[in-house]
Amino acid sequence: MSTSRKAGCSRDHQLNQTDRDQNSSVKKNPISAALLAAGLFLLALTFTGCWTPPNANVQPPGKPGLVQGDIPVDVIQYPVTVKAIDLSRRTITLAHADDSQKVFNVLPSVDNLEAVKVGDVIRATVKAHLSVYILDNGRLPNADGTSRPKTINFNARILSVDPSYRLLTLQFTNGRKLTIKTSLNVQLTRMAPGMDVVMRSNDVTRIQISNR
Repeated sequence: MSTSRKAGCSRDHQLNQTDRDQNSSVKKNPISAALLAAGLFLLALTFTGCWTPPNANVQPPGKPGLVQGDIPVDVIQYPVTVKAIDLSRRTITLAHADDSQKVFNVLPSVDNLEAVKVGDVIRATVKAHLSVYILDNGRLPNADGTSRPKTINFNARILSVDPSYRLLTLQFTNGRKLTIKTSLNVQLTRMAPGMDVVMRSNDVTRIQISNR
């Protein structure tokens, strides 16, 4: 019995020593530890299949029609570069990183327009309106189904919806993505990836100059 206990203690000692050596090796090599953790995470995702990247080019559920229209939202355009200013008409031309440009009206409530110069990088708050549709090849069938379908010139699609944080992420036809914080009256539970969106944004309500 004494010999058996000694053998068992010896094996326990060897196992504990092995664990200490492994832990010491991990501590001495943090890069290996990070790679091991990342590998285990990817392995878990592979087996569970619980995550897929968002995709705006999917067929949304439901029949073609208007989901919700004329939704007012505030859109943050940042960073954008000022390409032109017309103080007499109170208009400003803004360019994104992909060189896409748009002319906006600047509301009278914006009191620092005269301080903005061409070439400035700014943060602009833009008043916009959204209409969300389920379309049939870009067309909206009439309710009676007898008249000619109406063509809707959508410029974005829903990429993802997060009702818990009231977030709606759009992907525009040029590939640019935009996440909008929506108000409580936006019916996010009725929206899904792949739905077509018409976004109209014309008025700048706030300007912050970020490069000086």
